[in-house]
Amino acid sequence: MKLQLKRLISQIFFLLFANLGALNIKTGFCVPFFYCNACPAASSACPLRAMELSVYKVFNYHNNFSLKLFLYPIIILGGVGVLTGRAVCGWACPIGFLQRATGRVARFLKKKFPFFKRIGQHKIERYLRYSKYFVLIGLVFLTSIFLGFVFTDICPVGVLTGTFPIMILEPGVYVPSSYFYPALIILILFLLLIFLVERGWCRYFCPIGAFLAPFNKISYIHMKVDTKKCKHCNICSEVCPMGIDVPNMNRDPECILCGKCVSECPYSVVKFERL
Repeated sequence: MKLQLKRLISQIFFLLFANLGALNIKTGFCVPFFYCNACPAASSACPLRAMELSVYKVFNYHNNFSLKLFLYPIIILGGVGVLTGRAVCGWACPIGFLQRATGRVARFLKKKFPFFKRIGQHKIERYLRYSKYFVLIGLVFLTSIFLGFVFTDICPVGVLTGTFPIMILEPGVYVPSSYFYPALIILILFLLLIFLVERGWCRYFCPIGAFLAPFNKISYIHMKVDTKKCKHCNICSEVCPMGIDVPNMNRDPECILCGKCVSECPYSVVKFERL
């Protein structure tokens, strides 16, 4: 079976798993990817909400149980990170699956209009990738201590998979909060981003991606390029949805282990490797 077909099957499986709540199956599990547990069909919890809630209670109420709640998603994400690095983004996350579809539009625009290609090649783009770490530290952790649950209140994925389904299923019950319109604006910007920049959310804003990215340096499964046999045709870099210089990536934190470089390399010098 071709590698990208296997990845498609994996993404569909995890999308269905995340929505087992539609069959009234609640796992109570904290998923190691990004999906709103406010969704009526959600079967599991978003790790970010668990982090926000636990940090808030630990610092404001000195609740020791919340410290254990905080460790629960950390251990799950850390365990997945040690094993596979950021592969969750490429093989399991439903929002990554969504961007697999919208990425076709972004790639078309990049090919059709040189302006979009120049943006991707500009040196500032490399620094913009650090913004997801500020989202994780600032909007998930620090604001939970001082302000409350800011990130998940304005999270575009929460609006897309949580708020909208609730509004449709319970039109006479749902009452928009004060965060609804700011979150709606952010959702519109989110949709524009993922249509204009391939994997734009993964590159610049995803806090789960920010948490998992450093694990690429030590993960059991990682990408390996045989630099001695590499012909530097750059086909691998051209197909990379994260815009990585694949021949020189050396366990790049941005790599989502999607395997497109493996599938497209005409010389078979890129491969998955285990420690």
